[in-house]
Amino acid sequence: MTDPRYPLEICNTGDDTYIVMSKGHHEPAAFMAAVREAGYDWPLGMPTHHWVKTTPCPPSCGEHHCHYQLRDTPRKGWWPATYAHEAFGDDRYEVVSGKAAS
Repeated sequence: MTDPRYPLEICNTGDDTYIVMSKGHHEPAAFMAAVREAGYDWPLGMPTHHWVKTTPCPPSCGEHHCHYQLRDTPRKGWWPATYAHEAFGDDRYEVVSGKAAS
């Protein structure tokens, strides 16, 4: 499922919420292993696949350079991405995937 055009590179895209992503549709276990290896130890939910459009921010956005618009189906000009959003309790990736420490 991994597209060789998009190496697995974790990027923190959250602001007030923990969100990590990588361009390309990556296997959940490989994606989360890379997230944890990159030092992000936040409680995150199961990774999901989306299609993304990048829109530049106006200068008034402050420190942000762009916005990401997500959809679940491909569209011309949109690129594939894997995302994981903040989660707690039973929604955490390690619980959902069965990888929780015993």
